Amino acid sequence: MRETLRGAPLWATRALLPVLCLAVVVGLPLIIWRGPWWFDGKYLPRSDINPAAAALITGFRTAAVQTVAAVGAGIALLYTARTYRLNHRGQVTDRFTKALERLGSEHLYVRIGGVLALEQILHDAPEQAMHAARVLGAFIRDRAPGRASSPVRDRGPYPVVAPLPNRPDEDVQAALTALTRPSSRRYVDQPSRIDLSGLHLQGADLTGADLSGIVCNDADLTDTQLAASTLTNAYLDGVILAGANLTRANLTGARLNKANLTGARLLGADCTGAQFEDANLTRVAAYLRPGGEIVDKANFTRAYLCKANLTLAEFHGAIFDRAYLLEANLSITALYEVDLRTAGGLTLAQVTKALLDERTQLPKPIADDPAIEERIRESVP
Repeated sequence: MRETLRGAPLWATRALLPVLCLAVVVGLPLIIWRGPWWFDGKYLPRSDINPAAAALITGFRTAAVQTVAAVGAGIALLYTARTYRLNHRGQVTDRFTKALERLGSEHLYVRIGGVLALEQILHDAPEQAMHAARVLGAFIRDRAPGRASSPVRDRGPYPVVAPLPNRPDEDVQAALTALTRPSSRRYVDQPSRIDLSGLHLQGADLTGADLSGIVCNDADLTDTQLAASTLTNAYLDGVILAGANLTRANLTGARLNKANLTGARLLGADCTGAQFEDANLTRVAAYLRPGGEIVDKANFTRAYLCKANLTLAEFHGAIFDRAYLLEANLSITALYEVDLRTAGGLTLAQVTKALLDERTQLPKPIADDPAIEERIRESVP
């Protein structure tokens, strides 16, 4: 049996509406006519109504009419609000459908228009934000090439490989911007993760993007702009970030195991608790020295750098509080003014390959070794 939202049978609801309407049609005139005597009968004469009684009757009838009018206005307002919600939902559905049609267009500008339409839906209809975000993510995965090259045609025994672009197409870039804009991520449930694993997104501009919790394992993010971006708890295992700009990026709790950060800029980046096991940080720049003062120090507090390659990296003044550097390659790694007293996994053999100065602070057993003083003399230009 069909039921209404409140659990009553549908036939009962339909039968109740005419009864209510009849009660209003019959009851309202009756209350206006006889109501004064029902409620204030002891003050009203049955005949020969004097001016005072007439005023009382008029006041009661006016109040009754106003009460009914107020109730009617409230009911009308509720129905208006319900109608507005239904119309708004229909409009959003229509906009969503048209945006999907645009995303499938052969023309670049039409696809960009579809992306912008979905981004607008993210803001105008938060209840549809999850659906819009999923569509944008699927669009990026469909339009962006994979990290591994794929043959486009065969020429004898040697396949011709399609060259990969050095920056995303404009529609893909627009979708990336729309999906990772902080104001857009605010409407998307945090448990839902953006998955860009294995994609070739070289040269993408994600400045200031909210990429918290993103899954981007094995993606190619070479030369990407990630300055001031949020990558907290991101999954970036095996990702290529060579030459990427991560200035003031927040990498707290991120996983970058076996990642390639060759030549990346980590000026002022917060890598607290990040994992860099077996990562390549060759020639990484993690400090800035305007006018002789070190600023924008990278923070590697509790970072896991086991077996990481830090060859030629520059960590002037960087923070390594309780970082773990077991078997990390510190060949020609600039550790000037770095405090490593609480770092774990360090050995004398590692440290003597790095560039040190008198302000480099090392764990007590290592600092007291004569080889350290000799290494400091060799490191000073």
